[in-house]
Amino acid sequence: MGLRQKINQLQHREFSDKEIKEVQKFLQHMLIGSDLKQYIKVFNNIDYYSNDVYTQRSFTGKEMLSFERLKYIMNEGFEPINLFYSVNTYKSYENSSDSNIGQITNILIDIDYKKSYFNKLTKDEFIKMMEYEYFGTVIPCPSAIIYTGNNFHITYKIKYPVNATDRSKTLAKRIQTEISNKLSDFNADKSVNLTTSTRFIHTYNSKTMAGVSAKIYEDKLYELRDLKNYLPELPSWYDKWKEQKKKNTGKKKVHNFFNLYNLLETRLRDLEKIQELRNYSCYGHRELICFLYRNFAMQVLLIGDSPKDAAKQAERMMLEFNSKFKRPLIEKNVESKTRNVERKQYNFRNETIIKMLNIKDLEQRELKTIIDNNEYTRRQREYDERRKEERKQARRNKNGLTKREQEKREKIIEVKQLKENGYKQKEIAEKLGISIPMVKKYYAELKKV
Repeated sequence: MGLRQKINQLQHREFSDKEIKEVQKFLQHMLIGSDLKQYIKVFNNIDYYSNDVYTQRSFTGKEMLSFERLKYIMNEGFEPINLFYSVNTYKSYENSSDSNIGQITNILIDIDYKKSYFNKLTKDEFIKMMEYEYFGTVIPCPSAIIYTGNNFHITYKIKYPVNATDRSKTLAKRIQTEISNKLSDFNADKSVNLTTSTRFIHTYNSKTMAGVSAKIYEDKLYELRDLKNYLPELPSWYDKWKEQKKKNTGKKKVHNFFNLYNLLETRLRDLEKIQELRNYSCYGHRELICFLYRNFAMQVLLIGDSPKDAAKQAERMMLEFNSKFKRPLIEKNVESKTRNVERKQYNFRNETIIKMLNIKDLEQRELKTIIDNNEYTRRQREYDERRKEERKQARRNKNGLTKREQEKREKIIEVKQLKENGYKQKEIAEKLGISIPMVKKYYAELKKV
């Protein structure tokens, strides 16, 4: 039976009372401790190869745990194919945005193992491997593992669901990212998203028409701080930076630390690259480039060190940078002429640095971040073309054919074999389930081969 026939057969199938009770039991596990007045998003994502229908409704946790209401929702409101629900609850029924999340009740990781080296494993073999080699060792044992009819979702149930504050959402996303990184061999989804959803058990995946099932680890319930212990330690300078951020709140715009830190570090590397590209001469720009180097080094070091220690280290780094010139500047002179950055640091725009150092277009091609809009556009265009080519290649098999082209080739081969075996056009059409004009078209293709 083909997928299309299975879809037609199951499209309007009703769930039995036994199945509804099993779904109810699973939801009770997934919603332990949740605010049952908050909302869960339930939706059908139906494509069925031709129709593109998206139906979403919101129900309170109380409704979802009521047998009669759940039976109505699953049998009357939706179809049993591609039926999902949100794993976290929402404050209101209007939308499914991150800002509308009310409580963090589960952390979900999507494992697309069918696109990994382990794609030959059956679902049972995959679960056994994860239990023996990963759960409780590489990653904490999940509260449930859900077979989606094609791949897997693993979920961590928060025993005492927490309100979705900025702080708790950041921590949950860090946990989600860390576990996903440790499951990279199985093509775990690296996107950080608390608005994730999973499939109802006893429903079907339209890609494979396989049933959705789940295995519950009932004693595996976690407090958010328990999962926090699996995270790597933050750098030593993080607490100081966090304290400084609090002091700056309401006074001025505070940049995202990781973006700012990476920018400053990359600018230092770019200045070193300019020095290298100019064959360590840089005549006419030596003093200026040393000033810029000390300025950015001071900003980087102030994130984790005291002003006094940062100043001393930035001076040492600048003098070491100066010593690499073919004709270094006199240390006493360059130190005094760049000392002003200890008192005040400058946030120069890329365009300003390019103008100050007269950085040419060819030099910019070797740099990471000190580039103008033209170079940025050129790189973006190259990236877009590369991604386009990668997507194009990804759609083709080892023979260089798209899925449609490969299917056409296989159909032509079938027509050829039947023709050689003495079948007439009408017989070939009936046997392959295609029209006579299509058979004639394939005959024409055969003549070209």
